[in-house]
Amino acid sequence: MSELLCSGMADGGQPRPSRFRKIGLCVAALAAVLLGLPTARAQDFPSKPIRIIVPYTAGGSSDYVARTIATRLQENLKSPVVVENKPGGNAQIGCDYVAKSAPDGYTLLLAGMTTHAAAPALYKKLPYDTIKDFAPISNVIESPLVVVVHPDVHANTLQEFVALAKANPGKLNYGSAGVGNTLHLAGEMFRMTTGTDLVHVPYKGASQALGDLLGGRIQVMFDLPQTPLANIQAGKLRALAVTGSERLALMPGVPTTAEAGVPAFAFGTWIGLVAPAGTPPAIVSRLHAEIVKAATQAEVKEAFGKMAMLVAPSASPDAFAKKMQTETERLAKVIRAAGIQPE
Repeated sequence: MSELLCSGMADGGQPRPSRFRKIGLCVAALAAVLLGLPTARAQDFPSKPIRIIVPYTAGGSSDYVARTIATRLQENLKSPVVVENKPGGNAQIGCDYVAKSAPDGYTLLLAGMTTHAAAPALYKKLPYDTIKDFAPISNVIESPLVVVVHPDVHANTLQEFVALAKANPGKLNYGSAGVGNTLHLAGEMFRMTTGTDLVHVPYKGASQALGDLLGGRIQVMFDLPQTPLANIQAGKLRALAVTGSERLALMPGVPTTAEAGVPAFAFGTWIGLVAPAGTPPAIVSRLHAEIVKAATQAEVKEAFGKMAMLVAPSASPDAFAKKMQTETERLAKVIRAAGIQPE
C-alpha cells in the first residue's frame, strides 16, 4: 500500500527535489488509512462468533443474564453469540482468561460487583488489574436486595427493625452466603448506615442461610429477591424493604428503603459486559450500542423482570467505567470498615 501511495522516490530511496509536496501528501494519505482502520473494522464487525465468558458455573443468575443478552444480540446482529462458562478460583479463572485474550471485541466478560468492584479489596493479589486490564462496555442489569426477617421478629417495618436492633446490640444475627459475598457486604453496609450492631453468620450458600432464617436460628437476611420470594409469598418470611430505587413488580407491596424511612441504606448488585483492554474504541462503541438495544427490548426487560432484575444500561462506555471505579472505591471502604481481611 505504501508503495502505491508513496511513489515518486528517486533511485537509492532519495526524494526528488520536485516531489516534496507529493511526499507530504503521501504521509497524510498513510495516516488517513491507518486512522481509518478501527472504523472499518467496526463497520465489518462482527465477522465471526462473539464469545461471552461467564466466570461462574451454568445455571446461576449471572449465567441467566449472559444467555438472555446473548440470544437477543445474536438475533439482532445475525451472527453467533456464544456463552462459555469458565468457573473457578473465585471467578478469577474466567476474568484472567478474558484479560489476556485478543482485544478485538470477540471475547467479552460478564463482569459485576463481585468480580470487579469488590475483588481488589478482598484478595491480596489478582492475576490482572480490574481497572487497567479491561475495557468497560456497558452495564446491563441491576438487582436490589430484599431485607427479610423471620415472622417472630417484632418489627413490621424497616424503621421498627432498626429500632429493635439498636435496643438489642449484638443479639440479632444476619446470614449470608459467605465472607465477602454480596449478601455479607449488604449487611455490613446496613450496619454502617444505620448504626446497628448485627452479628454476621456466614454460610456456604444463600440457600443454607435461608434454611436457618426459616427455622428462626438467624433473624434477618439481605438477599436477592428471587431466593426468598416463595417463602415471602407464603407468609413464612416478612419482607421489610427492597434496597433499590424503585419497587419490584414481583413484590409491589414492599417499599424501597427510602420509602421505608431509611434512605441512607441503598444497595444492589449489577452485572455488565467488558472487553480486554486495548479493544478499539470503535468496536467498544458498536458493542455498547448493540447491548443497549438488546437490553431495552420489551421481551428482554420482561425476562429480567421475572428474575427481579432491572434493566440499567450505561449511557456510554465511559459512564460504565466511572461506575466501576466509584463502586470499587465504595466497597473498599465497606470491606475495610467490616474488618474483612484480604485472602
